[in-house]
Amino acid sequence: MNNVRTSGPLPVPPQVTEASAHGVISHRSDAFRALLPEVLDGLRPFFGTGAPILPFTCSGTGGMEAAVVNCVAPGDRVLAVSAGHFGDRFAEIARCYGADVIVHQVPWGTAPTAADVVGALRAAGPVRAVLLTHNETSTGVLAPLRELCLAVRESSDALILVDGVSSVGAARFDMDDWGVDVAVTVTQKALMAQPGLSLIATSHRALRVAHGGGQPRYYFDFPRMAAAVEEGTTTYTPAVTVLQGLRAAVGMLSAEGPERVFDRHRAAAVTLRQSLLERGMTPAADAWCASPTVTAVHLPDGVRASCVRRALERDHGILVASGRSEWKESTVRIGHMGAFHAAEIEATVDALGRVLGS
Repeated sequence: MNNVRTSGPLPVPPQVTEASAHGVISHRSDAFRALLPEVLDGLRPFFGTGAPILPFTCSGTGGMEAAVVNCVAPGDRVLAVSAGHFGDRFAEIARCYGADVIVHQVPWGTAPTAADVVGALRAAGPVRAVLLTHNETSTGVLAPLRELCLAVRESSDALILVDGVSSVGAARFDMDDWGVDVAVTVTQKALMAQPGLSLIATSHRALRVAHGGGQPRYYFDFPRMAAAVEEGTTTYTPAVTVLQGLRAAVGMLSAEGPERVFDRHRAAAVTLRQSLLERGMTPAADAWCASPTVTAVHLPDGVRASCVRRALERDHGILVASGRSEWKESTVRIGHMGAFHAAEIEATVDALGRVLGS
């Protein structure tokens, strides 16, 4: 069996696989009405919210699109703070729906600061929404989200929409305390379940905005989904078996406890970074903002990520991800989130060193 160390999807615990195989149930059944609130309530400590959590059957990109179409109207001015490929994607989604998008770009490998946000808001003038990426998977950077949200709140009443796709469930996320309006994550990364669901926590303010504005939409309608969730179901057929697996995963995460989960991810990231440095390899992210879930590694000049990936899989049975956009062939990315063992991470670093001759 391969050691899958990509940025997601990632291997799931046997208990999750088993729970997913119990058989399909109707999303209009009593069994489903017991399942859904159990899962969503179990996720609350990881989102840090008492607000509605809406399950849409789609990818993380679908969840980001849902955030935009419910909260942003054509012509609305939007500030997108980007530190990499997925921050750029969030901006592009808003642009596709007719928003007037102003992108504040920070260098790849580092994170935006509160001062960046304050300056960008001052330059942009009034904006309807601010798009933030908590964990930039393309560079292995974790943004100081609390400070960024505080900076927005001190100078603007803009909605704060956050891509938490690769952070929720692995890093502290206090949606209510930080003033986040929409937080998007998925099942197949830190939450230890199979791909298929985007889970979107929505503040009451975001729901009010969605009731009266945003874009024309049908499937991705927040108010309609929120009403269905309140009744213990979903608007349309969800990925039922993924939800069944997610119930087992959430049970495991809850038993471990959020603080221990966060500590486990931080410790793995620190150990991995140290191992890379000891072997002469260069982590792409600045140390102060290194991600607890994904580490990007710069490759030596002339070495292509696609060749490294093939060698790791062929010779060592290890799957890693290549870079994105401008870093596509110059970096590889190692995932360390959800269900993982320290030995798997160490084996990945050791194999990477062998392939690179480090």
